[in-house]
Amino acid sequence: MNVLNLDSIKQDLIKVAHFCATKGLVPATSGNFSARIASREILITVSGKDKAGLTEADLMLIDSLGRAKESSLKPSAESLLHTQIYRVFSNAQFIAHFHSSSSAVLSKVLLKRGIKLVKLEGFELLKALSGVDTHDHTEILPIFPNNQDIEELANLIQPVLYKLANSDKPLHAYLLAGHGLYTWGSTVSETIRHVDALNTLIESYLLEMQLNKIVYEKEETVRT
Repeated sequence: MNVLNLDSIKQDLIKVAHFCATKGLVPATSGNFSARIASREILITVSGKDKAGLTEADLMLIDSLGRAKESSLKPSAESLLHTQIYRVFSNAQFIAHFHSSSSAVLSKVLLKRGIKLVKLEGFELLKALSGVDTHDHTEILPIFPNNQDIEELANLIQPVLYKLANSDKPLHAYLLAGHGLYTWGSTVSETIRHVDALNTLIESYLLEMQLNKIVYEKEETVRT
């Protein structure tokens, strides 16, 4: 990787982070972002930085095991989740992890009820996801319990990712309960598109649930 290409990738990664910040998806110092540099090298955001003001100084290199290649900097606590995605999905070049209220609340409520995935169906915006060309599509978003032990969490996630990565429907994202969403793309524009589409789809799903509840309660009132 030459210096010019690395500088370009740094700017692309900052672009993804700034996009999420302008959308209000990474409040405080939440969220983390990365880019694949080579088979054994990843560029990732350092820990505890406000993504709205992210600069090149807030990016660092880690190896394929999530270990810092620059000892003076501390990588995101969730580095292992990034390296895992790159191992499972060979086309992933950028990863975005954001903490929107809708993704955190929906995943928390559903998992608390024993529901371990979200099914997004019938929305026209599904066609914004890579490999999807019709609204008649079911997008599966697995939900995993949040865990401060990232190695344990990665071990829980791994078999599910491998299974869905080899299924007939592409996987674009997953949720951590009460936490947020991970998504990825083969280019910076695709990654931003996935962030934007998935956030809107989750908000639409939440609204649909709320309206269905209102309609159901009104129908029950009429029957009684």
